[in-house]
Amino acid sequence: MGLAKFFFIAGTIPFIVLGLVHWLYTFMDMSTPRKLTPRDDAVRLAMEATTPKLTARTTMWKAWMGFNHSYSLGAIVFGLVFLILALQNFAALAANMPLMTIAVVVPLIYLWFGIRFWFRTPIIGIAMSMACFRAALALSVLG
Repeated sequence: MGLAKFFFIAGTIPFIVLGLVHWLYTFMDMSTPRKLTPRDDAVRLAMEATTPKLTARTTMWKAWMGFNHSYSLGAIVFGLVFLILALQNFAALAANMPLMTIAVVVPLIYLWFGIRFWFRTPIIGIAMSMACFRAALALSVLG
């Protein structure tokens, strides 16, 4: 169980770190847009002045900030919940196939998002996480 636990815990770290960095960039962009803002400042200004068709109660820029905050929170919570579960009782976690399946499938979905929509750094981190979770699952099933 030792090596499986090590891999599982290692799999949580990229989600926590990437989520925290993404949240920090989003938080900083709320006052001084520099990281998650379009290179063409006119696009950001247009986002600030445009509402989505869904509702006029927000702007595209505020929605963009909200999407980035919620993405960050999701990644952080995913990593932290599984880290806490692994640290508290890895044997019980490893025996729980629905949770182990979630730990493998969620990074797979994030990896698809990364390949489809993002850039190299999150793809590498998510791929590392997925490999660690899969290794932990395989080692847990094998013994």
